[in-house]
Amino acid sequence: MRERLVAALVGTAVAVVVVMAVVRAYALAGEVERSAHATVERSLTMATVAVDERLAGGRPVTPEFLTALSSGVVNIRFRAAGATDAGAVTGGPPVSATDREFAQSTRRPDGSELTVVRPADDIGRRISDAVLPLVVLALGLVLAAAVVGWLLARRLSQPFQELAAAARALARGSTGVEVPHYGIPEAESVGAALREGLARIDRMHEREQQFAVNASHELRSPITALALRVEGLGLHPSLPDDARAEVAELRRGLDRLSTAVVEVLESARDERDAGAQAVDAAPLLAEAVDRLGSRRVRRRVELAAPGGVLVDVPAEALTEVVAALLDDCVGTGRGTVRVELAHRGTHVEVVVSDEGPARGAPDLVHPDSAPLHLAAAVTTAESFGGRLMVADAHTHRYRLLLPRSEVTTRHDA
Repeated sequence: MRERLVAALVGTAVAVVVVMAVVRAYALAGEVERSAHATVERSLTMATVAVDERLAGGRPVTPEFLTALSSGVVNIRFRAAGATDAGAVTGGPPVSATDREFAQSTRRPDGSELTVVRPADDIGRRISDAVLPLVVLALGLVLAAAVVGWLLARRLSQPFQELAAAARALARGSTGVEVPHYGIPEAESVGAALREGLARIDRMHEREQQFAVNASHELRSPITALALRVEGLGLHPSLPDDARAEVAELRRGLDRLSTAVVEVLESARDERDAGAQAVDAAPLLAEAVDRLGSRRVRRRVELAAPGGVLVDVPAEALTEVVAALLDDCVGTGRGTVRVELAHRGTHVEVVVSDEGPARGAPDLVHPDSAPLHLAAAVTTAESFGGRLMVADAHTHRYRLLLPRSEVTTRHDA
């Protein structure tokens, strides 16, 4: 898009400048030629008067005299009456036989002839000198048009490039993309649609994560408790035989319900794990740092993440969790913020810390007890098997425990 805008703007500017330059060049050339003709006419008039006075004084017309009259601009030729062309007297810059376009002659009463010629190469030089600034100006205008066109195209295309990046992130499963507002109506319409879609997906994703985290406890625990009570009821010695048969049937129904719940939970876990492939954690942590608001804020962050540490988590989800922890440390903490990645054998640990005092007791962070701005991150971490805790340290430190990849295990073996 940017290339097409630049090409259109620069092409239009070049066409306008070329047309104007050609017209102006012809006008300048015409002015120079008219000035040359006027110079020839004036020179002929002055030369005629000077020759008349010199001849009236009885002095001959010499080349030196004619050279002084020419002032180095025109060639003056005097042919006396009855003299041949070979006997004519000339003075001034040399001219060729073809320099007749800017020449004028006059025949005197005594039969002599006076001719004034302006050299054609001098006229060409004057035209070039007059047109050269115009050419330089035209090239400057074209260059300025290219720069302005590039800047304008960049400004116009930037919103759509950002929207395209947001759409690509959404296609990869990222819902933490911020779509800014734009002054361009078309870009704002697309941005509004993306923001609405992202909000809906976020709500759906949050419900799915809450279901994934809480379903086991909310569904299986009551079923297990009910099964135990039914089993205890079936063991009651005074229970009639027909009631005992009903209790047995009820137990079989509870077993089927428990099996169905387990299948649903397994299916949900499989869907969550579909995006959890062996990924290198280091680039994801670097991307989380890049998502911080400004370059000044990013300068406060130190990243120590060796490559080759693989984890079995969804890439975008891990990036969102670490970005949320960074936002918390940058916004609430003090001093330098550090992000460290370490392999602990049985798991992978990400530590996000700042130099401020600890903000909370050392403990496992749950979605219900987490700060409001971190609740979604804790839920996301638990959805892919991660655990977030506040470390026991003098300064504030988050520890994010991640499942290590089986690929890493085989590689280490």
